Amino acid sequence: MHTNGSSGAIMSESIGFVCGTEGDKISFFLNHGVALSYGQIVRIDSDERSFYARVVNAQSSSTLKTIEQLREAEGKEAFGPYSSFRSVDAILFLEKKDGKIRSPTFNPNYRDKVFTANEEDCTVLKLSGELEVGRLRSGEQLLGSAGINIEAIPLMMGMFGMTGSGKTNTELILNAQIIDNSPQTVALIFDFAGQLLDGKGIRPQKGLKDHPFFHSKVQYYSARDRKMVVGLYTITPEKLITLFPDLGVPQFRLAQKLYRKLGKGWIQDTKEVYGAEGYVGVGRIADYKMKHVIEALMLKLSSLSYDLFPVSDYSFVDSVTQNIANGITCLVDISGISSDEQNKIVCLTASAVAQHYKRMWEENYEEWKNLPTLLITLEEAHEFLDPNKSRTIFSDIALTYRKYRVGLNAVTPRPSRINFDVFAELWTKVIMKTELRKDRAYLTENTPYLEYSDTEIKMLDVGEALLISEPKIRFAVPIKVTHYPEYLAKKENNNYRLPESQNLSEMDKRLKKLDEQKSLSL
Repeated sequence: MHTNGSSGAIMSESIGFVCGTEGDKISFFLNHGVALSYGQIVRIDSDERSFYARVVNAQSSSTLKTIEQLREAEGKEAFGPYSSFRSVDAILFLEKKDGKIRSPTFNPNYRDKVFTANEEDCTVLKLSGELEVGRLRSGEQLLGSAGINIEAIPLMMGMFGMTGSGKTNTELILNAQIIDNSPQTVALIFDFAGQLLDGKGIRPQKGLKDHPFFHSKVQYYSARDRKMVVGLYTITPEKLITLFPDLGVPQFRLAQKLYRKLGKGWIQDTKEVYGAEGYVGVGRIADYKMKHVIEALMLKLSSLSYDLFPVSDYSFVDSVTQNIANGITCLVDISGISSDEQNKIVCLTASAVAQHYKRMWEENYEEWKNLPTLLITLEEAHEFLDPNKSRTIFSDIALTYRKYRVGLNAVTPRPSRINFDVFAELWTKVIMKTELRKDRAYLTENTPYLEYSDTEIKMLDVGEALLISEPKIRFAVPIKVTHYPEYLAKKENNNYRLPESQNLSEMDKRLKKLDEQKSLSL
């Protein structure tokens, strides 16, 4: 391998040559014995330019006619010299000329040589970022680092893939990188299945509790240890809208009347009056007569379980907000509680933290600038972003909170159930193996640079993914996501297995000699 001094192109052994071009599509004949894979990045050197393209399709044939092929395959007739060939289709995504990188302005020529991407190409593509999630895949090779810039966090992101595709491992890697970059970055993580703390499903089993900074930079909340409670005295009528997205305007106004009349104990007092006197007693307190509105509001208030919503002034949400502001990542384990309770806790917590960022931006801009950039990881995101369900705080975060440096990471196996307007705002996507055709179609039809990747998404192996992170990475990068246990082992080697102190070693030798002399004298 060497560099051509005149054009600056990286020269290596060619794998084929261009046989046709049309728009951003190119076709090339592949040399015999060369193996490629779907999504692999290739480079085409064309005069003073280098083009980069992704493999999207392949076919093989020969110069024999179909009837001749069949007769030869059946052994009925042998034909004279003929050519067999494999042609590959690829899509252009980048052009390099005079050291400058940009989207393609043209396409290669017939007979231009094609090369596989190598380490030098990886440098040209500029795929590395502070939040490293894996390495570029080029066939069987793993090349340079591929990652996400911290500036991309508020531009929103999504992780998509079927069960078993490696989503949990990818979540662990990304959030571990955020912990490493604290206090510049911080994470609020909602764990629905209780897998992220211990790393259930990861082999060997490793979770965030195994991160060397877990005890100093992470706070864990769980309903099991009673740390995850929201006191009724902390719930205002405004928070009811977050807890119950389907709360109607008449119910909200009734709640305001009760709150003004009864103060912070309004929920508990109202429930007691309702239990003793029914809707008539509640109507008397609020000077309100519409029975169906009172009944609807009381049904909601009565659904707040005592275990999660005790009569108290304490709310773990305040603790989460304070920790996040100080750069402490918060892992909220909501496994083991009902789906309805999960939705309430998740919406209330995310709303409080996001609104804190918004309020600081509006009222104390200088202090807001000192806040860490926040990424909220939301598993089962389709349950909160489904266009057929009531709108939640997460839609607002995805659509309007980027200027406050609040980002959303929507994790789901069902991307087709995410509201289209929200999906369009997810500028970073990590796409893993997806077998359901409806979900693949949604991904490829609504994500730039994935128009021809349906087959590739179906064929991805566990731990493999396509990474897009606009505006930095404007094409689908085939990556191998770092295995979280390997990341931990490397981090331990780098940070904690220090070389033995020379002074201590010499001291040990001297002490050993003294012991030997003492034993001889005895």
